[in-house]
Amino acid sequence: MEIKKVQLSTAKSAHTYTKNRLDFEPFFKYLESFIENGAPSDDMIPLFALERIKEIEHVNGKLCKHNLNAYKDILQLIYSLSVSLIDTDPKRYWALTTPLAEEAFYGTEAFFDLCSQQLVEQDLQGKMRAGSLLTNQEKLFYTLIFERLYGFSSNEQIGIVYHHLNEQGEIIDYYDLDIDFKFVEIKARKTLPAIDIGRLSENPSDSLFDWNTVISTVKLEDFELSGFGIVTFRKTSTEHTLRKIQSILLDLPTYNYHLFLSDLEKIMAPILKGADTVFSLFPLFQLNGVPFFDYTITNKSILITEAYTINNSFRINPELAGYLKHPHVIFYNNNNAMNGIRNTKSIFDEQITKSGVKAYLCIPLVHNHSLSGILEIYSRKEDQLDNETMQALGVLVPLLSQLSQDITLEFKKRIDDVIKNRFTTIQPSVQWKFNHVAAQYIQELENDSSDAHIKAVVFEEVYPLYGAIDIKDSTIIRNASILKDFSFKVKQLAMLIDELSLDGKHKLIMTFSSRVDHITESLDHISFDESMVKIIEFFRKDVLPFLEEARRQFPTKIEVIEHYAKHFFTNRDTGEFYRNEFETSLRQTNQVISRELDHFNSFIQGNYPSYFQKFRTDGIEYDIYIGESITPQTPFSYEFINVFRRQQIISMARIALKTYHLKDVLPLALETTQLIFINPHSIDISFREDERRFDVEGSLNIRYEIIKKRIDKIRVKRTKERLTQVNKIAIVYLSDEILEDLMLSIQAIYDMGIIEQRIEHLKLEEVQGIAGLKAIRLSVNLNYRDFS
Repeated sequence: MEIKKVQLSTAKSAHTYTKNRLDFEPFFKYLESFIENGAPSDDMIPLFALERIKEIEHVNGKLCKHNLNAYKDILQLIYSLSVSLIDTDPKRYWALTTPLAEEAFYGTEAFFDLCSQQLVEQDLQGKMRAGSLLTNQEKLFYTLIFERLYGFSSNEQIGIVYHHLNEQGEIIDYYDLDIDFKFVEIKARKTLPAIDIGRLSENPSDSLFDWNTVISTVKLEDFELSGFGIVTFRKTSTEHTLRKIQSILLDLPTYNYHLFLSDLEKIMAPILKGADTVFSLFPLFQLNGVPFFDYTITNKSILITEAYTINNSFRINPELAGYLKHPHVIFYNNNNAMNGIRNTKSIFDEQITKSGVKAYLCIPLVHNHSLSGILEIYSRKEDQLDNETMQALGVLVPLLSQLSQDITLEFKKRIDDVIKNRFTTIQPSVQWKFNHVAAQYIQELENDSSDAHIKAVVFEEVYPLYGAIDIKDSTIIRNASILKDFSFKVKQLAMLIDELSLDGKHKLIMTFSSRVDHITESLDHISFDESMVKIIEFFRKDVLPFLEEARRQFPTKIEVIEHYAKHFFTNRDTGEFYRNEFETSLRQTNQVISRELDHFNSFIQGNYPSYFQKFRTDGIEYDIYIGESITPQTPFSYEFINVFRRQQIISMARIALKTYHLKDVLPLALETTQLIFINPHSIDISFREDERRFDVEGSLNIRYEIIKKRIDKIRVKRTKERLTQVNKIAIVYLSDEILEDLMLSIQAIYDMGIIEQRIEHLKLEEVQGIAGLKAIRLSVNLNYRDFS
């Protein structure tokens, strides 16, 4: 123990308080109260203390900063009473201070040694509001005023936080200075001002004091303090680290991930033993069912850096993969004096030894029984992982596990946002690739890369399957329906003209009737597209003005005019009756086709996940892409292609049969044709972000797209016969190499009974840029009924 003056607060107060004296009077009162209320056997020490203080006062005067040495025995006694007579550990950070703990004057050597290091005072619990100039001591003063004189507890923690800094100005420890005001008295020098306690707080959830209101209501110079404080430094690195991690959890979505990890390392620094101890935490991102590592994040890891170097790909080495499936704590301490203690033999021993690490600790972070991340702490110096560090980590691990889980969820959300904004809804079979591209893009953004961009989503060497179901003569039928509707409307106009003509010849009727005859006659000599333009223009420029004028000139015929008017501008019952019949029939037919294609797609995805996309025309076209680049986890065999082509033919036969039987119940009978194109080799495809779909990649593969677009109306060579026919399936191919496998599939389908035995082998006419096309045409057995 020693007498030594050390300033604990360097802040200058905005207020001055003249009476703040060191005094034994509160201690006297405490001893006298103890003697009066305690057992007779306990009176000896308090009586001795009182008598001894009076003797010293008689010789040296009352206690003050200038006669501390005279009271050294009493100060030692206070220490003994404070920490008990038994617990006299000299390393305890204990001291006596002036009433508001501005200055320590007596304490343990450990206390003064700690004060001699770089300690920086922190605002009291961070409660000071913007614009306030209160120091920690002034806030403590106010707290005492309200508690002692107004009987109002602020619930403010009585203490000050200190940062322990290293030479680089980094926080390496936290200490809380706990203050005991038991021997401090406070008196008002004038009448206490009346206070409305309700006005002291604007936000009780934050602090019970609105300090700006406090300052304007209560003046510190109106009060005086006497006595002494008892203070104790308490190392609180774990508690403060815990609170800071809890705080950043709330702000996680706003963080740049790499900056966040940097902040986390600084937060964890007080738990570790100096800058030589490395902290590495990486969340376990599960991408497409396997761990995903960002080297810029894991570059401090002993486990992952090695794995990344060995195999910089989607696949991690077997040792690491096995550890991640069955994680456990790894502790290694290469202390010569301890002969290399470790907790267990590990497959990573050699890896750790090669890295030059002397002390190593790996802790799996588990949240809700699932691995959320890996925590590694290691040092290339000895004796860096002691019991204190281990205990602190034991407290922090549950929160770090939660933190890792939240980071992975936030990362997944960001991937989903990138995909949603840049790629729209993605099929499950290719989702993994978009996940990977999105993850790489996020990495580049986090690394502040000037070249951050979404990389192309490309699948190489995939086998395409193309099919098209077309509504036969749909354009002709639609056009005919529209013209029928127009013809009907013209008849209605003629009937209206006849009704209005019963009252005699009128110029309005004669002019309009001539216009109707002219438009009707002109439609016989122009194309359908031109007819549509004239029809729309006729109803807008001629019919509407005629009806408006007729209402004025024939007021007695209003009901008749309105009866006919509704036929011209409604789209149901009379307005577009024939076109509605067509659109309803087309919609029902496409629904049947779409359901059957969904059934076909389910078959494909259940056998080998592939990409399947449909396009609506008057019928439906579809593309299927199959290959190991789409489903890398499953070994690919060309036999999958043969199986899917066989099922494709079966699917087309089922569509032909169902639409054949459907036409009897449709408002307007529609018939379908079925077309398949078999490409002889694999192609590359890439996702076109502008059109939100896949397209062929590279000039060599464009031929596939050209053929698809030009075979829908192709004819049989040296005939005018269209290849696609109702109730038949046309299969176009280029190479005879696939014919053997194709015929085996057709034979198996024939054995099912869904197609007829007759097979047509056809050569096709040359189309622009395409020669040598051949086809097989199959006839569907229209009597087939088994759709199980």
